[in-house]
Amino acid sequence: MAESKDKLVYFNLRARAEATRMLYKVAEKEFVDHRFGSSDEFQNMKPALPFGQVPILETDHGMLSQSNVIARYVAKKLGLVGNDLWEEALHDTVVEASQDCVNTYAVPNIYSWKVFKSTPAPENASELLEAAKNKWVKVLNYVESIATGRGKKYIIGDTPGLAECWLYAAMQFCKVGCPELPGLTPWAKKFTENMEADPRIAKHLAERPESNL
Repeated sequence: MAESKDKLVYFNLRARAEATRMLYKVAEKEFVDHRFGSSDEFQNMKPALPFGQVPILETDHGMLSQSNVIARYVAKKLGLVGNDLWEEALHDTVVEASQDCVNTYAVPNIYSWKVFKSTPAPENASELLEAAKNKWVKVLNYVESIATGRGKKYIIGDTPGLAECWLYAAMQFCKVGCPELPGLTPWAKKFTENMEADPRIAKHLAERPESNL
């Protein structure tokens, strides 16, 4: 019996599902990329969701929730978390460090007033944006030190994996609040160029729906 395709369910946004989509594309593994066509569709599904939120991943084994859990599961399934326990730990380090930066921007923080206008901009808005940018500089410099120590084309290896897809997606999400992010450091600029030059990723970027998040 043929294995069924995994089904990733999320809004028509990149945000917390984009790294997982990229992993499938890098592995050239087919999956169902289901994006809600309306808010009603999400509301109708919400009571059946483990935490009342998306993304979720429907697999032969059942349903998974939580974006980082989903990304790690997919990366392991597709062989994109390195060759040993140490390399897997390095992938996780990049994911968790990037997540800290994403949380700084995501609702209920900067994007509440910067993007969605659901709250008024605070008096210290410029200071908050500068602090968020400086956090990214610190993370990018640390990730660069990992990449330099590895001596590979990307961060952990010579092909994009969990760390690379997650970092790229996180930078794309946060650049709405920090437009200079992809070129914030020389290493970040080179990393972004390398990712976008990969033919599998380039094809995905060209074909994905438009979204600013």
